[in-house]
Parts: sequence; structure tokens; C-alpha cells
Amino acid sequence: MDESIFEAWYELADNSVALLPLNEVHRLRSIGCWLKEPVFLHQIQAESLEAAVEIHEEKMDWDSFWAQKDVLANCPQCAVRYFARRSVSCPRCETTS
Repeated sequence: MDESIFEAWYELADNSVALLPLNEVHRLRSIGCWLKEPVFLHQIQAESLEAAVEIHEEKMDWDSFWAQKDVLANCPQCAVRYFARRSVSCPRCETTS
């Protein structure tokens, strides 16, 4: 079975987390319905949304997530915002800021 790409995003405006197929991220951006204050969390390759959710839950580390989301960084390479205390490099392109 083919694997799909999913992305996890945090919305600063309402403190929510979204896990979406990459094509849905592109569609929402193209029609102007994207998040108000998005912060990139991670990208996952999985065979299904259910499998992606399992991987996402492991990556989130909810016990420490809230303590690590206070410092934002902007990637100079791909321009996404991410939580600098959760990752030493950009979680999308792995560029070190």
C-alpha cells in the first residue's frame, strides 16, 4: 500500500493541533482557509490517517509539549514557524537556525 504524507500544525490563535493530509494543507491554503497563526510541528509518512495519528501521538510527547512551546523560530530555508525548544533544527527541512 502507498504511504501518504501528513502534516501536524499548531494554531496559536486557539491552542489547537491539526493533523492533515498534505494535499488538504495545500487545498486549505489555496482557498484562503488556512490557520491564522500556524506553527509547524512535524511531517509523517503513513499508510492511513489512523497510522499517522498513532505516530503523531508518539511524537507529540504531551507531557512536555506545553513547557516547550514558548519559543518560536522562523526557518530561514522553508519559512515555517516552529517551536525552537522542541527541535534543534527545522522540523520540515532540517535547516539549523
